[in-house]
Amino acid sequence: MAVDLPDVIDRYFRAVGDGDVDAFVACFADTASVADEDRLYDGRPSIRSWRERTMAEYSYTAEPVRVTPQAGDSYLVLTRLSGDFPGSPVELRYRFTLRDDLIGALDIRP
Repeated sequence: MAVDLPDVIDRYFRAVGDGDVDAFVACFADTASVADEDRLYDGRPSIRSWRERTMAEYSYTAEPVRVTPQAGDSYLVLTRLSGDFPGSPVELRYRFTLRDDLIGALDIRP
């Protein structure tokens, strides 16, 4: 199913699928933050480390299922993850907050 995503969110998911860490990090603002698995990653260097760690631990695909615009410049993207991690497949909610056409914040939750 094709989902119409804002450009930077589409680039985010393409970078995940391609395994391109540089393209992935380039989707984020310099002062962006990511909340995932009860941890907070602040700034591009921390986000890069988080991405490299998750790539080393698991192989998975992330497929956007549905996007819902939220207040401000935020989008809730229901995402199906399938891979070699416990509980696969799983659907998670990715809340993207955009800033200057980049991701300013990402919150990933069940």
